Amino acid sequence: MVVRPKDHLQWHLPDVLEPGSPLPEIPCLCEPNSYDKEGFFDFPTRQGWFFDPEGISGPQRIGGDEVPSSAEKGAFLQSWLFFGMMYEVLRLLGVEVNLEDCVVRNRDGTRRCIATYPLREYFGNCLQRWKARRRVPREAALTDIAKILRRVDSTIRGYSDTLSSRTWRLSDALSLDTVLSILVLGESLLNVARLTIPLPGNDQSILRGVGFAWARNPLEHRMLGAGWCISTTTMLHTLLDATGLYYASRLRLPTHSGQQSHRNCTAQQCFANHVDESTYQTQHVERCRGCEHISIDVERVAEVIGQGKTPIVSINCRDADSDHPDIQLEVVTSAPYIAISHVWAHGLGNAQANSLPRCQLARIKRMVSGIHPIEPTDNASELGVWMDTLCIPVAPHLKPLRKLSIARLEETYRNADQILVVDKDLMSASRLASRIEKATRLLCSSWMRRLWTYQEAVVSNLHPNCTKLQVQFSDGPVRFHSLCADPISLCHSEMAIRSLLLALPLTGSVSFMFSTLSRALRYRTTSRQSDEAICLTAVLGQDVSKVIATDNTEERMAIFYSFIDTVPAEIIFGKAPRLQIDGYRWAPISFLQQTKQIAVARGLDAPRDAHGVYVTFPALRFLSISPPENLGNHFILGEDPENPTLWLSSAGAKSGRTDGEMRRAVRGWEEFDRLVLGSGEIALILNPDPTSTHALVSVLRRGPDGTRYCRFLCLAETSAVHAASLGVCGRVVIEKIDAGT
Repeated sequence: MVVRPKDHLQWHLPDVLEPGSPLPEIPCLCEPNSYDKEGFFDFPTRQGWFFDPEGISGPQRIGGDEVPSSAEKGAFLQSWLFFGMMYEVLRLLGVEVNLEDCVVRNRDGTRRCIATYPLREYFGNCLQRWKARRRVPREAALTDIAKILRRVDSTIRGYSDTLSSRTWRLSDALSLDTVLSILVLGESLLNVARLTIPLPGNDQSILRGVGFAWARNPLEHRMLGAGWCISTTTMLHTLLDATGLYYASRLRLPTHSGQQSHRNCTAQQCFANHVDESTYQTQHVERCRGCEHISIDVERVAEVIGQGKTPIVSINCRDADSDHPDIQLEVVTSAPYIAISHVWAHGLGNAQANSLPRCQLARIKRMVSGIHPIEPTDNASELGVWMDTLCIPVAPHLKPLRKLSIARLEETYRNADQILVVDKDLMSASRLASRIEKATRLLCSSWMRRLWTYQEAVVSNLHPNCTKLQVQFSDGPVRFHSLCADPISLCHSEMAIRSLLLALPLTGSVSFMFSTLSRALRYRTTSRQSDEAICLTAVLGQDVSKVIATDNTEERMAIFYSFIDTVPAEIIFGKAPRLQIDGYRWAPISFLQQTKQIAVARGLDAPRDAHGVYVTFPALRFLSISPPENLGNHFILGEDPENPTLWLSSAGAKSGRTDGEMRRAVRGWEEFDRLVLGSGEIALILNPDPTSTHALVSVLRRGPDGTRYCRFLCLAETSAVHAASLGVCGRVVIEKIDAGT
């Protein structure tokens, strides 16, 4: 028998210290021991149930004339998918579980709800019990566990993650929280299996593909109703598992002055943190009723920058805890310093002057006073401060020095003793929260969604274990590496922590770093698109001054790409707008706000030079092209013109929900056909994944070594030819070209 905590309704997940809603009660729909422990897969048959193969009516009674009620279906499904999965997986891990331990009863003995807190002890027993069962084949146990988890996943998804109006929905029998309890339990069992039964070489191939991923965020409606940004719910659906989504949905959203609405945000982009410098207003701390700005000595800052040094601010503060502290700012050049990394939309910027309100400076002083140098020196017991608002000149006559400061940002953050993240959302939460809560809050924060802060975080990653990076919470700072350090939790998955680690570039080839940039920037935004190339160039440690020498966004991105000599070859198939500069037409114009990661390193590296990228893929060469009956009907392809085998179509929108969207889609189809008809010699570079997009190019010339020099035109898709298309589509005679020929 497992001892329950005082809060006997608690789950096996860590408590949310600052929840936005009470812990939901998961109804216990069946007697836990209604699972007969005679085997998982044929349990439905033993209990007289079967599943309609067409999925229209869900679980049905064998040989029964009456349709079972939703309550009966729910009881059966919970008995099998929750209690059955729990019992069988833990049995395979060497632990006999008393299913009654996970049921909370009323005083009269009736079932009240499910509570999974006892699983913490059972999971802990798994490690000890397995060591005593060394003769049990590890592969066999993991294989059986994988089969059970896959069956649960397919059953849940088959009746939940569907848009078909004909299919029976799981929600007809189980509440969302009940379904989530099954998913979270499954992910926790998968986690404990991975940690309990390590295979030689940490081989996890048996469990590969086991998971509980949905095509849609099951908690999106609930989170949007609580005030979440739709772009954040979309991002979290990609980065987290069901456990992480459930945990995020329970967090209390911070509220603070100056907070912008998410009404105009889209699934790809959050506009709430965009800044318009012409209307920007520096904010005071919450309790301040208004105080004067204190300015830095701008001429001294300019002098230091002109000398090639970093201006460091010493905040001298008397009576820091009073309502009107005496503050003086001194510019120094040789002290160790903390670089402040903040979100401008939260009010710590200033577009008009190098100054901040007295109340903000007093708060910054309090924050940095509790942080000591990593390597203390005799003459520096307290760290100075570098902050863009104070240390990058904004006066028009100092614009050259402003550009010089921006070009040196990577050096400024790299030379900082420490980097402190200041984000209003995080400063409303406590550092006493669990590791998963702090990591989830950081993942959801505005700081993690902005472009400039990415560069600042990357520089901290160059220091061992990110020990330079500190995150400010309401009651003090927390080192970033403490959120990601071992040990991994035995009781539950920690996808939020894994996603934080993946948000920073790792060491590796230039191509791999490039792929990592693509992944990390997918959900970040900036108020000025032209800033992207500056940040990316700094991240790679290249000369930013070449980028800021021009104000043209596309030219800046082309300069960034010029620093890279190798890229993932598959980048030519990524769905993203391209630069329109010769030699760079293959290159995405931006990595920000992409629906998918546009550069994935799969071992196929492509060298790059001023002509473009050199890839080796098979292709289809267009020998002759006849126009379609109407523009937009597209083309059918074949080596034999009388027997076409492929339909070639635009990779753009296939339809539209409104008349306007439909008109835009039709214009896209017509433009695609014009491009095919009017671009001279055409070839289709084939994606190794035939279900994905291919690259349509015009062949410009062929070099002495056989290399075909092409101009990227657009992306295209292929599919099987339909009989209806034979009479209306254009016809293309093709020649197949093998890779490397």
